[in-house]
Order: sequence, then C-alpha cells, then structure tokens
Amino acid sequence: VRKLYKLCSKALHDKLGINFAKNSKHKDMIKPLIYISINNASAESLKYMKGFPSPDTLLRRLESLDLKRVVNALNEANRIILSGHAKDGMKMAIDFTEEPYYGKLDMYVTRSKYKSGTYTFHTFATISVVGKDEKERLTLYSLPVTMLDTKEDIVKELLENSPRPSVLMMDRGFFKTEIIKLLQSMGINFIMPAVRNERIKRMLNEYAKGNIPSVTEYEMGSKVYLVIAKKKGSREEDKPDDKFIAFVTNIKFDDPQRVVSVIPEEYRYRWGIETSYRVEDGFEAKTTSRNFTLRVIYFMLSIILYNLWILTRVEVQGKAITVYFFKHIVKMEIIVSGLGPPK
Repeated sequence: VRKLYKLCSKALHDKLGINFAKNSKHKDMIKPLIYISINNASAESLKYMKGFPSPDTLLRRLESLDLKRVVNALNEANRIILSGHAKDGMKMAIDFTEEPYYGKLDMYVTRSKYKSGTYTFHTFATISVVGKDEKERLTLYSLPVTMLDTKEDIVKELLENSPRPSVLMMDRGFFKTEIIKLLQSMGINFIMPAVRNERIKRMLNEYAKGNIPSVTEYEMGSKVYLVIAKKKGSREEDKPDDKFIAFVTNIKFDDPQRVVSVIPEEYRYRWGIETSYRVEDGFEAKTTSRNFTLRVIYFMLSIILYNLWILTRVEVQGKAITVYFFKHIVKMEIIVSGLGPPK
C-alpha cells in the first residue's frame, strides 16, 4: 500500500505541477488534497491539522489551475499508476455519472432527469474495465462533460486514450446512429440495449408471434445485429416489451442460439461500473464551491484513489484489503512522512 501510495503522490506532484512563490510557507498541496479525499471531508477539516495549509490556501491554489491542464494531468497520473495493469483485450464500459448541482447555470452544467432535488448536474464520462471480480474494475480515463459536448465526441476521446477493449458495453443512452457509426468506423466490438422505440416494440411483438428469429440483422447507419432475449424474472403472460429485452451488437456469432444467452450475460458485467461509482464516492472530497475546476479535481482524484485501492487488492494476493484499512494506511503515511515532495 505504501509503495503504491508513493507512486500516486509522485505522479500527482509531477503532473499537476502547482506553482509556488519562493517565500510560500506551504509548498505541498498534494498530500493535503489526498488527505481530505481519503477522509471524504471538506477542505475545512485541514484547520485542525498542524503543519497543513489553511483551507483557504488549498482552495485558492486548486481553483486557480487551468481546467484543461488539470484534466490532462490527472488522466496522465492515472495512466502512470495503471501502467502494466490496463491492457488491450479487456472488457470495458463507457458511462456517464452525474453529480447534483444547485448553483447558476453555465456551460459546465448539464440538464437531466430530476434527481436529488435538481434537474442540473456536473457530468463526467468514464471508461472502465469491468468484470465479475472486483479486482478487475479499474477506471482508465475520465472527462468532464459540458453542454457543448456531443456524446460521439466524448466516446471517441475516451476510446482514443484507452487500451483497446475486447468488447465495449454501453447503456441505452448511447443508442444512436452516430454512436454506432463511430464504433463501427473504429472497429470496436460493442453491446448495448436498444431503446424501446416504436420500431423496436414492433420487432418484439413480431418475435413473440414467432415471425422473426431471436437474432436478426438491423440497420443503424450500418449493419448490426438485434438480439432478443427473455428478461430475467419475466412471466409468460407479460406483454412482449415487458417480457423481452433487445440488444444491438456488431459481434457475429456462428451459433445464433448461443448469442441469445451470451449477450445478456456479457452485458451484466457493465453493472460493475455502477459499483465502482459508489465506492469512488467514498474517496471524493466534499465541497459547496461552485468552482468547476475544483469539482473536477475532486472527482478525478477519487478515481485515482479508488484505482489505488483496487491495485492493492491485486498486489496483496489472498488478503482482502478493505477500504477502511486502505484509508487508514494512507492517512498514517501522510502524517508520518510529513509535507513536502515525495522522496
């Protein structure tokens, strides 16, 4: 744990590169930043820590950083930490996660379904490794999403900055012709559930009547396959659109019957990304600040610390390193090593 923590601390120091005046009393903002993240606390908690910069000093330094530089630096630090662990040929998922926002609207605020008392959010896109084993779930790359971004542009950037997936899982929010064409042009194998629009509902009805097979060609800007499978827990008397679920994929199977069981099973791996988000929340510092750069730093650092925890579970074979124990070790390392650049 200490070895990986030092690697993380050095990567953040080297890449984030916060500048200081020669007469500055506090020249280490990384360890205080990690400290409040590990504690799932706000910068205000630093006022009780001897030798740490004041909350105002930390926030002022972080909020003054350039947003684009922050995103590039934290993704690069994450890449360094994951070196040797993130490889081509792994199952991956792309997803958007939303953090409720209650301030004034600007270009960094997106609108979505009502949740947690608001329609407005700060949204982030991630690409992650997914699998049955928790140790396989690593977040590879992340991006803040603004109201000016298209899903196609975000998906393209995530894929271009990550290892090549064996198969990419996405939710029905990505069920768009533009996304399908992009994935096809990049040669990415994908699985995603189809939106139950009128066309899909008609096909589900036709399948229920025995008029079409469970796997059929489907046109969405290019040829893909529509796979219809029975929903888990559905009843015989249910309506077709409640009884069956449709997926689209460009993966060609020699055995059409096998694909009906394989596709839903493969897609279940995607739910690992939801678990990852919940755990990452426990590594995210709290703030009421409306400064978007600060919120991006807190979110992306939570990903790095989550990955660090996952890697300790990979490195320490046969031992379950709990989140609580991991946080305790990191906190002790910060306190014992003191402030200053990593050695």
